[in-house]
Amino acid sequence: MIAGGSVQHSILFPHVTIGDEAIIHDAILFNGVQVGDGAELDRCIIDKGVKIPASERIGFDPKRDAARFTVSEKGIVVVPKGYGFDEA
Repeated sequence: MIAGGSVQHSILFPHVTIGDEAIIHDAILFNGVQVGDGAELDRCIIDKGVKIPASERIGFDPKRDAARFTVSEKGIVVVPKGYGFDEA
């Protein structure tokens, strides 16, 4: 389900939800991924069951991404299955 978000050049598996004003570009979102309102994902793979918080940005800050996730040599960010984001 895409609720007012934008998805381009991406693959979405079943039971994926995209929040309002979220932007997904060049990404693969596996089963059960939830993307919060206003989140932005670029060049990433999000594994099963991950809940991306509202306004989260992945794929834009290489240092921050590398500190939290696996990043391929070509800059693809991989968020592992069931990853839990810290509530700020």
